[in-house]
Amino acid sequence: MVALGIAASIIQATKLVKSFGKSLAINQLDLQVPNGISGFVGRNGAGKTTTIGVLLGLLKPGGGEATVFGLDCWQDSFQIRRRLGVMHEINAYPGGFTAKRLLQHVARIYGVTQADQRIAQLLAEVGLADAKDKPIKAYSAGMTRRLGLAQALLSEPEFAILDEPTANIDPLGRIALLEKIKEMNKDHGTGFLISTHILSDLEKVCSWLSIIDGGRLVDQGSVTDLAAKYSANVYKIGVSEPAVFLAKLQELPIVKKAWIEGDNVFCQVQDPTVFYSEIPKIASNLNLQLKNFQHMVGTLEEIYTRTAGGT
Repeated sequence: MVALGIAASIIQATKLVKSFGKSLAINQLDLQVPNGISGFVGRNGAGKTTTIGVLLGLLKPGGGEATVFGLDCWQDSFQIRRRLGVMHEINAYPGGFTAKRLLQHVARIYGVTQADQRIAQLLAEVGLADAKDKPIKAYSAGMTRRLGLAQALLSEPEFAILDEPTANIDPLGRIALLEKIKEMNKDHGTGFLISTHILSDLEKVCSWLSIIDGGRLVDQGSVTDLAAKYSANVYKIGVSEPAVFLAKLQELPIVKKAWIEGDNVFCQVQDPTVFYSEIPKIASNLNLQLKNFQHMVGTLEEIYTRTAGGT
């Protein structure tokens, strides 16, 4: 896992604690979130929403420290919220309002200049331009979540926290929303922390991942590093005579299992270091051409299953 310096973190929590009566929701949580698009993963009840409440200054921590932009989340919550966009898991919009009217109201609260121009731009970017004058009660779940994204980005925040942004949306709607998030990051440089239990969504957009379970951090790091760390040590080998190579490969004690798919040999091993040195030797001894040899990087599902134990 690549270490992340505190100076590079947008969000930093150290030994964070939050209880509700005798129930410990956050338990000595250490968290670092860089700029870019980051995932905050955990099963329902893992402590994600409580952590977000602390980061926004809506909940006072019982111990530890939490900062956003280097500012204390409780003492400096007003300054933080002026620079931060938020999309809550549950939004209670007035059903009789149109999207345009709702955003006009929010724009006045934030003091957004040239509000009508900004609202028109955002509604177009989230795919709601044609529905701007429809009452929100007529919106589908996907349209409502896209409206939530527009609201979160209305004040042009430096960073946005999205709590379960794709919950209760059909697969096509989830894909569309995630593409919008990627576009916002690319085109405007907006950073995101996406809290979710839907791992397949994060696979498409995130470069950093923090995994929480039981109110504690399980692991965090770049998605690439975590995938390599928690992969099952599966390798793909391209060789001139796969069947001959496979037979010899299966004699190695470090090989747990090996098989052929198409023109390639795949194998799962116990000791990658020894395995790396053995493959060229086997190919050379058998007078076979070694065409390619690569480590198959793990998926987010695999990372989560091997850390927090799945959903």
